[in-house]
Amino acid sequence: MMDSPEARAATGVPWLFGRQGLGLLVLITLLAATFLATDVTFLAGALLLGGLAARAWAMLAFAHVSYSRRTSRGRAFCGDALDLESSLANPRPLPLPWVEVWEHLPFNLGPDGPNERSFIDPERVWAKRGLALWPYQRLRWRRRLLCHRRGVFRLGQARLRSGDPFGFFERERTWEDHLELLVYPRVVPLRRLALALHHPSLDVVSPSSPVADPTRTATVRDYRPDDARRMIHWPTTARRGSLQVRVLEPATSLHVSLLLDARGFTFGIYRFELLELTLSALASISVFLQGQGAPIAFLANTDPPLSVPPGASVPHLQSVLENMARLHPRPGPAVLPWAFEGLPPGNTVVLAASDVAVDLERTIAQLEDGGFHVLLLLALDKTHPGLRRPGTISLTPGCDLAARLEGRG
Repeated sequence: MMDSPEARAATGVPWLFGRQGLGLLVLITLLAATFLATDVTFLAGALLLGGLAARAWAMLAFAHVSYSRRTSRGRAFCGDALDLESSLANPRPLPLPWVEVWEHLPFNLGPDGPNERSFIDPERVWAKRGLALWPYQRLRWRRRLLCHRRGVFRLGQARLRSGDPFGFFERERTWEDHLELLVYPRVVPLRRLALALHHPSLDVVSPSSPVADPTRTATVRDYRPDDARRMIHWPTTARRGSLQVRVLEPATSLHVSLLLDARGFTFGIYRFELLELTLSALASISVFLQGQGAPIAFLANTDPPLSVPPGASVPHLQSVLENMARLHPRPGPAVLPWAFEGLPPGNTVVLAASDVAVDLERTIAQLEDGGFHVLLLLALDKTHPGLRRPGTISLTPGCDLAARLEGRG
């Protein structure tokens, strides 16, 4: 039986306790009292008092009642579970003998407990909770949410229904909030990366470069006879009274730009699955490279275009993942020449594209002509042969993503 606020309107007022019915009860009570009809007087008077009390109780049902909710955290990864804690407080002497709490939640968050699919928005469900509140009581309850899909989800409204103890009158109150939950793409742990990443000036693949960065000092140490005099750190030498030299930080060996061509993910049977798989691959690569201390940039030719400049810090990784979570595959400008404005010169470009993307081979050729080392993540249907290119990692529906990125499958 469908019982959500969309399917069932609030119960109508019985005629006897409506305006006309109460007026009739007043008239009967007065006439019976005039003619000393004691039984009729008591009966009509009891119905009159009961109707007035029930009406007043329902009118005050939500006076000063407060409702709130919060999630255990505001950000999660696809596949994570978190708690939604709701609270209902009744800070007054009038009890609430019954309350129905209906929460309008995204279907892709998989709320547990009884729920009904929304008619107006099929991507949402109504989750129900029934309870009663005594005077000055606050109730809290938790609902488990499972993040099935990437995206930004607004938890939506909550509708509360209550009334008098007899059920003659129902009142409904709607609470609106702007509580959002950000779900990042699914990230798979990687032990290594099957991509030939290159330094912009050196052909190395180790996370620590043999080239030092002369502008960044890691620490200082005592002077040795084989140290260059230009490395002496004079302020520390003066403070300690002995020669001290600078120890430079190693230059970062990996400089990677993640470039998504969104134009091929707007049609096809597997377009949604392939887009999520591709974003999961890019997110996994981002997390792996950030752990190696490598600066990464993220660009996508969506509408509007996305461009996150290079960075290697944890806040920068969060910014990249957040942009991936908010990404919608609305095609924007062509990859080139637009991408040339945001790609740092000499970077390794990990190009993620669909096999049906327009001018894919031409895009790769233009990037290589521009001095970029191009690596291809190709999303394709299992039945399609795809682009034959050395070092290409193919992403197909249902594949083992970690094995593909590590070069094991």
